Amino acid sequence: MSSARMVIPRIRADLRRGITMPDSEYRPISFYHVGPNAGTKNCNPGSSGHVGRPTVEALLAQGIHTITAIQRIEATSTFPPEVVIKPDDLKDESFLTSAFQGQDVVVLVLPLPELVTLQEPAVRAVAKAGVPYILPAEFGPDPFVTRLIEENQLLQDKKKIRDLNEELGVSSWISVVVGSFLDMNIISGLWGIDVENRKATIWTGAVGKINTSSVAQTGQATAAVLSLPEQDLSRYKNKAFYVPSFHLTQKELLQAAQKATGTANQDWEIDYQDVNDALKDCNDKIQQKDATAPFVKFFLTHFREGSGGDFESKVDASEVKKLHEIGLQKEAVDDVLKRTVS
Repeated sequence: MSSARMVIPRIRADLRRGITMPDSEYRPISFYHVGPNAGTKNCNPGSSGHVGRPTVEALLAQGIHTITAIQRIEATSTFPPEVVIKPDDLKDESFLTSAFQGQDVVVLVLPLPELVTLQEPAVRAVAKAGVPYILPAEFGPDPFVTRLIEENQLLQDKKKIRDLNEELGVSSWISVVVGSFLDMNIISGLWGIDVENRKATIWTGAVGKINTSSVAQTGQATAAVLSLPEQDLSRYKNKAFYVPSFHLTQKELLQAAQKATGTANQDWEIDYQDVNDALKDCNDKIQQKDATAPFVKFFLTHFREGSGGDFESKVDASEVKKLHEIGLQKEAVDDVLKRTVS
């Protein structure tokens, strides 16, 4: 599990992209990415830990960042040679406080099972070190939607971390909101669509649209946000930057999956289940300690109209344009799914 430190000239002249920015001081960043333990296999649907590698790669690709990864001793994660790795105990607040000293931003990227246990000491260390900004392990749904938070333990856990950071009163958090990951979660079947076995469950009554992005795009968007000038970044203190790629209903997602696989309805086994019945099934299974049910419920609730899975109205096109000017590329749903299911 790793954290990394980058030095970023937050405003510069980038001749490669033809972007002219006035000179300014560097922005040091600690990147705290948690990877797998030695000898373990991680299968964490929606896990923020998957964002770590594309974020590091996107930061390095800009050619203006230096990264130091703070990694637990037993970790097996590997990084490009440009990244300096420092192994230690990631629950040791004194170590983390020392590591975060002098940084302007700390980015937390962790797998779901350790979302609270590893973020809490890191958040306290960030405050002790006096770091101005922290990006908690959000990278997904809208953090300001009461209904989704009330219905999903995962989002309640994320809110605890933001609340703790605000209680400490030192650092400002920023959430990079992209929606749930399209590619990783369609492989897991969590959109109600099992591409491998050509099966789908359409949740009737859940006719809302959701915002979503690929894992790689999430990393690239995070890197772009971190490269904004201070005058732009400071607008997002204790706020969310909304930068999703796609806006789809469940049926549109199924159609996109069929297009990517060259199939049609007749090639699939498609069932229909009332969304309220599906939610009841999930809640019953959660009571029975079913490990998958919370994730199914998470995606199910996103497709209901008014649930908060659709935050298209909150996307500020002029702000997203700034990320594209820095180098963030647009992605196409067909391309993402073809890469994913091929």
